[in-house]
Amino acid sequence: MLQEPAERSAPEIAVQLLDDLDRGHVLYVAERQGRSVGFAQVSGPTIGDGGHVVELRSLYIGSEYRHSGLGRQLLRFVLRDVRQRPDPPALRAWAASGSAAAGFLQAAGGQAVRERWKVGQGLYAVRGIVFDWLPPVHSNGVRSAVNQPRRTMKPQVHAWDGALRA
Repeated sequence: MLQEPAERSAPEIAVQLLDDLDRGHVLYVAERQGRSVGFAQVSGPTIGDGGHVVELRSLYIGSEYRHSGLGRQLLRFVLRDVRQRPDPPALRAWAASGSAAAGFLQAAGGQAVRERWKVGQGLYAVRGIVFDWLPPVHSNGVRSAVNQPRRTMKPQVHAWDGALRA
C-alpha cells in the first residue's frame, strides 16, 4: 500500500539544502532588518535544449512579506547573478498549471515554453508549465552558453539585503 510521505521537519529540510549545495546548487537568502524572510534555490548547471540550464527549484517568501514585490526582487537578483556567470545559462522553472506560482513566474517575465507533467507528493501526476529566462544574446547574434563546457562551481550562499533596488 502506498502512503503519502510525512511532512519533513526543519532539520531535515536544512540537511537537504546542505546536500544540494554540495552538488553545486546555489541558495539565495532574502533578508529584511537582519532577519531571513525568504530564499530561492537554483540547481547546478546541466545540459538541456542545446545549452546550459539552471533550474529555479524553489522560491519562498514569508507570509508577512508576500504581495510586496519582494519575490520579484529576489527573482531579479537571481537572474542578475546567473547572467553574470561566465557563459550564462538559461534559467528554467516549473509550476503547476493554473497555480499562483505559475501566475507569479509569468508576471515575473518567464516565458511559458512547454507543458510538463511531474509526479507530486502522494505519487500522483501534476500537469505543469515550464518557464524559461534565456541568457542574453551577444552583439554577434550568438546566445551565451550554447554547447560550451562549464567549469565546476563551488557551493555558494548569497545573502541579499532588501536595500537592493531593481
